[in-house]
Amino acid sequence: MRRRHKRSDQPLTVLVVEPRAGDLERTRVVLGEAGFRVVPVTRFDAAAPLLEAIQPDAVVLAAQAPDYAAVSVARRLRQLSRGAIPMLYLVDPADRETYRFCLEKGLCVDIVPRSGSGEELVLRLRAQLRLKASVRRSMIPEQEGSSAALHDPLTGLYNRAFLLELIALELRRGERFGGGFSLVTGSLDDFRAVRKESGRVLAERLLVYSAVVFGQTVREADVVARVGEDEFAVLLPGTPAESVPEVMARVSERFALARLQVEGRVWRPSLTLGAVSYPDMVGSPVQFLGAAQQALRRTREERRGAAIGLMI
Repeated sequence: MRRRHKRSDQPLTVLVVEPRAGDLERTRVVLGEAGFRVVPVTRFDAAAPLLEAIQPDAVVLAAQAPDYAAVSVARRLRQLSRGAIPMLYLVDPADRETYRFCLEKGLCVDIVPRSGSGEELVLRLRAQLRLKASVRRSMIPEQEGSSAALHDPLTGLYNRAFLLELIALELRRGERFGGGFSLVTGSLDDFRAVRKESGRVLAERLLVYSAVVFGQTVREADVVARVGEDEFAVLLPGTPAESVPEVMARVSERFALARLQVEGRVWRPSLTLGAVSYPDMVGSPVQFLGAAQQALRRTREERRGAAIGLMI
C-alpha cells in the first residue's frame, strides 16, 4: 500500500474499530480531545477497505470474546500495510480470557486495557507513533551506508548505538507524558562453549537463529537489538514493571521450544534474562542499558549459586 505524504501540520489519523457503539463514541472522544483525527467504525469487515481508502497512521481494534474478530482483522491489515501501520488491541481490563488470547494468538500486536480516562491508550499511541517516526527519520540516508550504521551486520537487528537513541526517546516521552517502559536483556548461556567446540561459523548461526526467535516473540511495537557479542535487548514501549515477568516468561517459553539443526545435530539455545523499568530506574540511556545488563548477570550468578547448592 503506497503511503501519501502528510504535512506536519495535519493531525494524525487513527482508525478505530469497535462494535459496541457506546464504547466507540467514548474512544472517539478521548482520541479527538488528544488531537487525533478519528475514523470510527463498528464493523470489522469495513476495516480493510477503510485502511486502503484513508491510509491511517494507526489502527485501534477492540478485542473481545467469543470470536476475537480483531485478531483476524489485524492479520489482514498487516498484510495490506506490510507492517507499516502501528496497531493496538483495546481490551476490557477485567477480561483476562481475551487478554490471554491476544497475548498468545494476537500476532504480537500491542495490548492496551480500556480505561475511563483513556489516558493509557493515548500515551501508548503517541509512543508507538513517535517510535515509528524516529525509525523512519533515522532510515533516511544522509550518506551511503547510513542504514547499515543502524543495524548489526550479522543478525540484521538494530545495534547498540541505535537502541540507545530509542531509549533516550522513551525517557523523554516518560518525563513529559508519564507512563513507563521497560528494557529486557537476554544472553545465550552456551555461546562461548559452542564457539569453542564447534567454531565461529556455527556460533554465528546460533546468534542469527536467536535473533529470529526474538523477532517472532515480541510485539510489533517492541524493538530488538544486539548489544554485545552474545547479548540482545528488547525495548518495550509503554510496558510497566508489573507486565515484564509475563513478557520474560513468553520469551523463555519460546526459546525452550527453539531448535537449531546443523549437520544432523540439534542445538537448543539456552537463555538468561534481566530487565529494568522506568520510572523505577532513571538515568542516562547508557545507565539504563547497563542496569538491565547487570540484572541479567545477577540472574546468571543466582542460577550458578543454586546449581552449586544442589551439587553439595
